[in-house]
Amino acid sequence: MLAAMSDVELNPTRPSETSGQVVVFDFDGTLVSRDSFLDFMVSYCVRRPLRLLFVVALLPLALPLALRSLAPAASLLLWAITVGTSTRSFASAVSRYAKETLPSYANDAIFLELTRHLERGNRVVIATGSLPLLVRGLLRARQLGPIPIVGTRLRRRGCGLTTETHCTGSTKVRELHRKLGIREWWTVYTNSFADRSLLRSARDIILVDPSERTVRCTRRLVGGGAPLRVMRRG
Repeated sequence: MLAAMSDVELNPTRPSETSGQVVVFDFDGTLVSRDSFLDFMVSYCVRRPLRLLFVVALLPLALPLALRSLAPAASLLLWAITVGTSTRSFASAVSRYAKETLPSYANDAIFLELTRHLERGNRVVIATGSLPLLVRGLLRARQLGPIPIVGTRLRRRGCGLTTETHCTGSTKVRELHRKLGIREWWTVYTNSFADRSLLRSARDIILVDPSERTVRCTRRLVGGGAPLRVMRRG
């Protein structure tokens, strides 16, 4: 488990909270301490050596793709890992990981923040580059009710799975609108400046154990606008 975090105020004036505000939480690096889907895929491969060999064989093809864009390279490797696997079998493996492994990486301090917002009647949503199935599994493991999620969507292509929508960066904004009808939000919790499309429109920002570069870039992005709070590991 992650230790509790201490707050560092970078902008002393914070907006008053009222119920009904939209609060957006990132997942990887925020509610959990790692890239959940990557960690799952590594463990999935390690338990299946023949698939791992197939993935290694495709690396010479994936690496040039990655130089142009990570998304198609990741999609190719995902296909290699899942080829010949039924969607139901893969979903069961994801759910098992979310139940048995992912809770040990949960960030209790940020889950407390999430619970606080729920209790105040705010509209809490999770926007993540991970799979919604992983997020829902962890929420169930922590005995939390359903929370709206936008995340990476997969599709079956041939005998394997590929990414249909990689929910990162500005795609999170589009998915919030497409799936949930959300165009505005009040508070954003994230660890990464990759979420700048969300940060740009937020009225209250909480950076979770960010790098110094993330803090610097976020301060430059918001200027003297939205209050900014950093939560560090204690």
